[in-house]
Amino acid sequence: MNALRIGELAEARVAQYLRERGYTFEVEPEFGTGRHPDYLISAGEHTIVAEVKAFETYGMFQVPVAGQVMTRSLEDALSPIRKQIKKAAGQLRGLQDRRWPLVVVLDNPGGRPIPLDSPHMVLSAMYGDLTLQASFEPDGGLGEFQPVAGRNGSLRTDHPYISAVAVVRREDHAALWAAEWFDAHRDGFGPAGAEDGGQGAKAMVAAFAEASKDAPEGHDIFLEVFETLSASAVPLPRDVFTGPRDRRWIPNAGRTALVPLTSGTSGR
Repeated sequence: MNALRIGELAEARVAQYLRERGYTFEVEPEFGTGRHPDYLISAGEHTIVAEVKAFETYGMFQVPVAGQVMTRSLEDALSPIRKQIKKAAGQLRGLQDRRWPLVVVLDNPGGRPIPLDSPHMVLSAMYGDLTLQASFEPDGGLGEFQPVAGRNGSLRTDHPYISAVAVVRREDHAALWAAEWFDAHRDGFGPAGAEDGGQGAKAMVAAFAEASKDAPEGHDIFLEVFETLSASAVPLPRDVFTGPRDRRWIPNAGRTALVPLTSGTSGR
């Protein structure tokens, strides 16, 4: 899959998501900044600018120098994510005075080997390795541990105008159906090993092949949104990107790290 195709797929998936949410959008609008971010989005009363970035790299699977052992540090693993955040932020630079939320959107339609599936890896790419800190209390006891952003994150000191980083998540209906089917039927075909000569496994495969003729088609696109810790960025409203599958991470009370938004958390 070539680089152009990967970028087009990422933008198409974001466009699909926006249409499904009922948002309208303009593609690569002219702002007079010399840059053309991918989407100017109208979501109810809100206007949002988004730049989409996909991944061409093979990340941790890049071929090492001859004679080297193939090892990858966490910094190496997160480098592609940090680079794309930086590139996207560059496209959004110059729009700070418009008072619109500016959002970096990351997608991996090529399935490249980067740790984008883990929210904690995304958090680390944004703000560095998360650490736990606790202070000593006056009575000599240890206070409650709190997460604190670590080192080497793309947004720790740079790009204070970025409101959020959003990661596109995709789930195939057929894959979800298959997982549920196996969970429901795996105990109905005898032992899983070779005790029965493999007859149970063969029967299960045959049953699955027959049942899969009615497997659902299509897929769901949703976003996992990571608000930034920046106090100067225009906040991304919490009534935007709130589809039934969407997830959001928000600053904790001390603005030292991001934590999952729960139903009991008040919005902005």
